[in-house]
Amino acid sequence: MRYEDLLYIKDTKKRKLFYRFTPAAIASQFVPLIVVLDDEATHFEYKMWNVLTPLNNFDDESQSSYWLGEKDDFFLKDLLQELILQISQEHECEEHIYLYGSGKGGYGAILHGMLCKANAVYAHEPQVRLKGIDTKENDLSNFLNPRDTFPIFYLCDNIDSSHNINETAYFVDACKKHGIKFDVDHCSKAEGDASQTLKKVLNMLERMKPEV
Repeated sequence: MRYEDLLYIKDTKKRKLFYRFTPAAIASQFVPLIVVLDDEATHFEYKMWNVLTPLNNFDDESQSSYWLGEKDDFFLKDLLQELILQISQEHECEEHIYLYGSGKGGYGAILHGMLCKANAVYAHEPQVRLKGIDTKENDLSNFLNPRDTFPIFYLCDNIDSSHNINETAYFVDACKKHGIKFDVDHCSKAEGDASQTLKKVLNMLERMKPEV
């Protein structure tokens, strides 16, 4: 992959987060931003949505895959939040931000969705608790409380994935405790690649728009 041909945002230490961005092809009163944290959908486009696909070009799989950073330095978390803010302001969709992620990207989608106060997060088989991290990021339920505003969490698991089902159930219980909206009944699955699944997810989010 030729990263030098891509857009990027960098921090004060010149660490770069590369990304692709495709603006919506059709103007309307509702042009949301979808942030896709899925390595299998880095070229995804959808004409009615602004599509942001950050690219994980960092080495520490134990933390960068969760969209945190490297070696207990969570600079990637800060870079991605800055990027979401920048794109949403430039395209005037600050009130219409959504995140999608799967597995480790599901962790990232939930975390960054909470941090940027997104409308909704769709997480497929999300990891919720991490080992080897001594900060509040080791458990996404640490970010929940009954006072702040949170996205609606659309959570989806595969029946044969008992580990992540337990993770999802744990997060659902935390949402119930704090009165935070979640949905486990709108599980958009597709027979095909990640792009087809994403299209189904966005169609579902458009139908659910009055609720978010």
